[in-house]
Amino acid sequence: MRKKRTELSVSERCRRRDHSFQRRVIFSFGGFALLFTFLYLRLGYLTQSDALLEAAQQQKRYTLTVSESRGAIYDCNFLPLADTFSETRYAVIPSVENAEAVLDATPASRRAQVGELIAAGKPFLLSGVGQIDAVGVEAFEVPVRTAVPQLAPHIVGYLDSSGHGVSGIEESFDAFLSADPAVTEISCQLDALGHNISGLTPEIRQEAPSAAGVVLTIDSNIQKVVENVGYRLLEKGAIVVMDPYTGEIKASASFPAYTMDNLSEAVIDEEGTPMINRALLPFSVGSTFKVVTAAAALEQGLPLDAVYECTGQIDVGGQIIRCHRRSGHGKVDMIDAMMKSCNPYFIQLALQVGGDALLEMAERFGFGEKLPLSEGLYGAAGSLPAESEMINPAAVANLSFGQGDLMASPLQVTRMMAAACNGGLLVTPRLVLGTTRDGQVVTPEATVPAKQILSPAIASQLQSLLIHCVMVEEGQNALPENTTAGGKTATAQTGRFEGEEEYEHGWFSGFFPASSPKYVVTVLSEDSGFGNETAAPVFAEIAEEITAHGW
Repeated sequence: MRKKRTELSVSERCRRRDHSFQRRVIFSFGGFALLFTFLYLRLGYLTQSDALLEAAQQQKRYTLTVSESRGAIYDCNFLPLADTFSETRYAVIPSVENAEAVLDATPASRRAQVGELIAAGKPFLLSGVGQIDAVGVEAFEVPVRTAVPQLAPHIVGYLDSSGHGVSGIEESFDAFLSADPAVTEISCQLDALGHNISGLTPEIRQEAPSAAGVVLTIDSNIQKVVENVGYRLLEKGAIVVMDPYTGEIKASASFPAYTMDNLSEAVIDEEGTPMINRALLPFSVGSTFKVVTAAAALEQGLPLDAVYECTGQIDVGGQIIRCHRRSGHGKVDMIDAMMKSCNPYFIQLALQVGGDALLEMAERFGFGEKLPLSEGLYGAAGSLPAESEMINPAAVANLSFGQGDLMASPLQVTRMMAAACNGGLLVTPRLVLGTTRDGQVVTPEATVPAKQILSPAIASQLQSLLIHCVMVEEGQNALPENTTAGGKTATAQTGRFEGEEEYEHGWFSGFFPASSPKYVVTVLSEDSGFGNETAAPVFAEIAEEITAHGW
């Protein structure tokens, strides 16, 4: 009996084990079925989810930046100097429907290139074409940062291909001007091949440009006059117009100038060198420096009416230095000598003054001093003779009429002339008034107070001498027809020759009106000869234009 129960027990256990296995299989299969059902339902839900659909669309969205404007560059009257023109720029979303219209509007020389863009199927920008009116082509009026021609190009500067400033104010204030760009962009949907998905409306985002910008001392009206006259009358050179009391630069131009459509040619033009700003570079200044020599003599008490007889030459320590008038000027005082630009007179005057005193007066007028205008933009320091050279009478003689080791920029000469007509104040040239957030109110830049370098009495005497040079001297081409003026011509030797002919710079630096000057104007006519023939007429025409408009 015990043995039989044992056998039944084993059989029962086997049956029960089989039954348990079957139940586990059923439960496992049911569990998997439920899991797959849940995953299927979840997947269906996810494919219909707005959030996921949007995420999927984002992955295929293509955004085309139509324009990205910078901060403004204003003149002193809040008139823009950049972004002064606009162009029509098309955002083309290629399709069979618009291909013909786009190609028809494209100049023949560019048609093959644009055809390749259409065939690629990816949205692109197009400008410089005729009007396009077609589905999938959006037109935008966008500002052109640097116009052709651009007003004050050497001051405003230009941008590189990435939209950053590389010269002028664009470079100096690049961080400020690019801090808050106004962006215009268009977004559309692309398929897996990068082609536009037809039937979907593109999304356009267009931000209004900010009024924030940099405010300059430049007056657009005066700048236009300066450039128009300079382009006609100067082949190479520079013009600077300054307020003699504040140092504010109202116009500054360098010739020849570059334009954005000939930039690559301008960079390699070694003869004209249009990329350099001649208004800020040093040149031999010649007889404009006689203002400094006269100031040193007057400060030492040497009288205006002391007479010297010019025979056409002067012996300086055994070295013969000739007057530009070979026959000489005869008996002249300081007034006559300044009008006639008599070199021997000023040489003997400087020898009386002494080399140290003359050099000190030149430094007082700011010669040899670098003139910062904004970050990275400055007037070159030029050069003065070393103090040790001033024991040499020949070096003193050369300096007396602006030759030898003296080099100065048109900006420095303008500053000198301002001190001679504003009561003896040395002003610091100023190009930037400040910045603005709203295009109406300026946050001013720090200014440097003017220094009294001459007594008002001596400055008045210099002013009188310079008025005689324009208003009394016969044959003076700097005399305007509608106002009074004072100033000084120069013909500066360069030490460079073509054959037996020496290159000479023509200069005129002066002010108007004569008794109550409103502007100082300096004209450099590079390598062109006599200042009265080349530079003085430029001054006269600028003074006439500004006076006629009442600026």
